[in-house]
Amino acid sequence: MPIYKLEPVESLKHHDDWRLSGLGPMSVWLHAHDKDDARRKMQLATITTVEGYEEGQLVPDSPWLNSAVVSCDRDGSHKVPKGMALLGNGSTIDL
Repeated sequence: MPIYKLEPVESLKHHDDWRLSGLGPMSVWLHAHDKDDARRKMQLATITTVEGYEEGQLVPDSPWLNSAVVSCDRDGSHKVPKGMALLGNGSTIDL
């Protein structure tokens, strides 16, 4: 299975969508079937609840699903353990 790199867009690292991720904006590598699969895996691995929104306010979506906020491309430059995501800081998380 190919490895994909999800990379937050530098100018959007403070986008409201990041409130829905338990992981801040950083590069991530993981095994996935395609770009959509990579995005879904990160969404599910990092989803968190959002508080502080009032009725009528737009609630953000996961940044990992938003191609304007996070790019996603094939990238075999790192070895990634199966079933894990390798984070830009060198640590891993379960998928």
